Amino acid sequence: MKRILSIQSHVVSGYVGNKAATFPLQLLGYDVDAINTVQFSNHTGYNHCKGERTPSSTVVDLYEGLKLNGLDNYTSLLTGYMGNPESIEVVAHILTQLRESNPELFYVLDPVLGDDGQLYVHKDMIELYKQKLLPYANLITPNQFETELLTGTTIRTQDDVLQAMDQLHALGVDHVVMTSAELTGLAPNTTAAGDHAPRLHLFGSQRLPTSVNDPDACATYQRFRIDFPKLQGYFTGTGDLCCALLLAHLPQTMDDSIQDSLAVPGHLAQACEQVIATMAAIMGRTLAAQQAAGIEFQPNLPRSQRPSELVRYCELKLIQSRNEILAPVVQHRATIL
Repeated sequence: MKRILSIQSHVVSGYVGNKAATFPLQLLGYDVDAINTVQFSNHTGYNHCKGERTPSSTVVDLYEGLKLNGLDNYTSLLTGYMGNPESIEVVAHILTQLRESNPELFYVLDPVLGDDGQLYVHKDMIELYKQKLLPYANLITPNQFETELLTGTTIRTQDDVLQAMDQLHALGVDHVVMTSAELTGLAPNTTAAGDHAPRLHLFGSQRLPTSVNDPDACATYQRFRIDFPKLQGYFTGTGDLCCALLLAHLPQTMDDSIQDSLAVPGHLAQACEQVIATMAAIMGRTLAAQQAAGIEFQPNLPRSQRPSELVRYCELKLIQSRNEILAPVVQHRATIL
């Protein structure tokens, strides 16, 4: 069985961080071990939040306990919210040790820095991500704002996205998925005649293997885009869920590593199509619950002014969507760029 070590945040109530990642991964057949970088009562979007950040020394101790008992034979590492620079250093240390015992370990990095123009962490962590983790990640899943922070660019058009992806590849990342973007200058990619609803875009860039006969040849990449409707509602934990689903849907068998599967053009795009299908179903169900509760979406309402009664309905309907996690129905297809 494929074994995943997931290092990210934890909440007692709600679905963000490890709470958003563990259930779908387990449901899809993966053995998941979780190390929590924080232990909070709920996510910080509520009016009140209790708990504490896990000391970096504790994270190291937890991993050392696994290693001493021979429980560190992981096939993949998934990391999300860190919270402080020390956590990045610790994850880099753990990654090095995991790769020593399994050079084929597949590392998925969700560089949780912020969203919608708001930085969630100290700005010094941007450079730490670029130095300590990005060069060793097989796949990263930043959103539009995080991509801008990591590349020092402003993204407004598709060309901006592609140039930013080139910069991320130059840092050493093989595969990039920018999970959501709002752009200008893109013709509507409608699913039905007359459907011009607001759209979000997922962009992917899959590194393809160089020629066996010419190992010094420049790397080539397959770029793609998936357009999907932008839902007018409140949601939390979507990035954490998206990253976990992507890892789960990357083509692999018991005999082939993810790296081998991603040598085939189109495999990353197919995985992203399945992710978007599941995400659309879960977010649609979550939005329906908000509407049933009489919650009116106010796009200009700051997060700090949302009452806890409203925020409670932002929690993803994850358990109720287990069928869509197991068997996503793909409606939004990738366009090869």
